Amino acid sequence: MILNILTVGIGAAIGSVLRFIVTKFFKDVFSKINFPIATLFINVSGSFILGLINGQLPKTSFWTVLFIAIIGGYTTFSTYMNEIVQMNLKNKILSMTYYVLTAILGIMAAFIGNILF
Repeated sequence: MILNILTVGIGAAIGSVLRFIVTKFFKDVFSKINFPIATLFINVSGSFILGLINGQLPKTSFWTVLFIAIIGGYTTFSTYMNEIVQMNLKNKILSMTYYVLTAILGIMAAFIGNILF
């Protein structure tokens, strides 16, 4: 049990650092775009990777626990929801587009990841 707790903690920390790096990169490269492209990329790529993990690894392996913890730390549902609320105050159409686009792309990415190999 202690090993699982430590594994989840380490994995979540790794995922959070990866999210920070990816977010900084997207904000630097796409600084002129008034759209949360970093969060969109993070959540869709995280869905794809989690789909790969669920499709390929045995459900009880140490690696599954580690990778799910990493993806859990990497993806960011709360940021996604907050960005939708903030965007909705300024542009309802854009906020709904972001909401639907992320949901559809996330589901597609998870599905493709599950069936890819």
